[in-house]
Amino acid sequence: MRLSDRYTAMFPASEREYRKALELFPGGICHDIRRFEPFPFVTDSAEGAYLQTIDGVTLLDLWCGHYGNILGHASPETAAALREAAENGTHTGTLNEQQIRLASLIKSAVPEMELMRFCTSGTEATMYAVRTAKAYTGRELVLKIEGGWHGANSELSYDIKPPFNRLTGSGGTISLPFNNMEATADVLSKVDDNAAAIIIEPVIGAGGGIPAKEEYLRMLREFCDRTGTVLIFDEVITGFRFRFGSIWPLTGVKPDMFTMGKIIGGGLAIGAYGGRKEIMSTITDKKIVVGGGTFSASPVTMNAGFNTLTTLKKADYTALNSAGDTIRERIKASVSKFTAKACVTGFGSFFFLHFLNDVPQEVTCRPSRLLPAMDRETEKLFKTAMILNGVFTMHSGGALSFAHLKTAGLSDIIIKAYEDSLEAVFSEGRQILP
Repeated sequence: MRLSDRYTAMFPASEREYRKALELFPGGICHDIRRFEPFPFVTDSAEGAYLQTIDGVTLLDLWCGHYGNILGHASPETAAALREAAENGTHTGTLNEQQIRLASLIKSAVPEMELMRFCTSGTEATMYAVRTAKAYTGRELVLKIEGGWHGANSELSYDIKPPFNRLTGSGGTISLPFNNMEATADVLSKVDDNAAAIIIEPVIGAGGGIPAKEEYLRMLREFCDRTGTVLIFDEVITGFRFRFGSIWPLTGVKPDMFTMGKIIGGGLAIGAYGGRKEIMSTITDKKIVVGGGTFSASPVTMNAGFNTLTTLKKADYTALNSAGDTIRERIKASVSKFTAKACVTGFGSFFFLHFLNDVPQEVTCRPSRLLPAMDRETEKLFKTAMILNGVFTMHSGGALSFAHLKTAGLSDIIIKAYEDSLEAVFSEGRQILP
């Protein structure tokens, strides 16, 4: 039986509900990444490291709410915040004590965020950070990384997917070839002191789960110091993911500004941006429009974030990262039994498996080499197989939460699902696959 037929038989209620969704939403979903073949299952509930679908199927979840639920689903910390909000009001539209508490805790972990503002998404955070950098420098040009995803704002939604051209995009944006010292230096020499900001994910997410090389970040830092360009670390994913605070001490390079989201909201909608006082003071000095939206600093989100970060302050990040390192190495060993046209990327508690049409040189270092070589059809088949084997993945991998560490034999469970899925995709014969 084909994988798609087995999937359809397993999720009949989800298929019925998805048909209704198609009449309500373009593509049946409200975020493009949530659509996959043959149709997305519908979640009924989530707790700890697991999802429960409306079909009664339980899945080990490696997606973790877009990697945001680092304590797991339905954490006691978030539940307590929701109860308090129900009693005291979910949204006042005023300065509240909760936002001061959360901002103080974030600043204690990331003192380089001397001033900050909350908003309601990572997309807003990156948009406002870039806008602030433009006002501070008096320049319009923005540099980003090819393959880098910084949310769905128009200015940064450029050169996300190949073919990369590095030309000026909409709104005055140029992309830089990630981890490519020589080619990036060439672009920077042409830009000189005309750029307002460079924005980069220290571990590039949608671009392949690839960490930036320290020497690459140092080159960007030196350029920014020489030209007065603002260096922005987009830490919507990496903030509080690998340690309590910013990832920058692990990279050895300190940015001027940060954007954060996901984890700092405790599973609720949030974004934040901040950095050096002289840069952030531009907001009031020049009266630029960087409002955070109606629901910025909502008390319920502030409480959930504060409760989450208070717990994370005592959490064992070493154990979490070590578990990710182990799983990543075991995936490498497993996939090598079936194909040489694949690579594994990631960092700490992140791990991704990429199926390739060929194996270009330095494939794990650069989106410009990795993304054009992707075998999307095999990736689709593998995702279906993993779900059939009880594990929900994104980019054929995902991230661990501290709830995952409570699962006995976690690494063995995940690797068995990988090996069974690889067997289904590569050994059972393509003729039975959709």
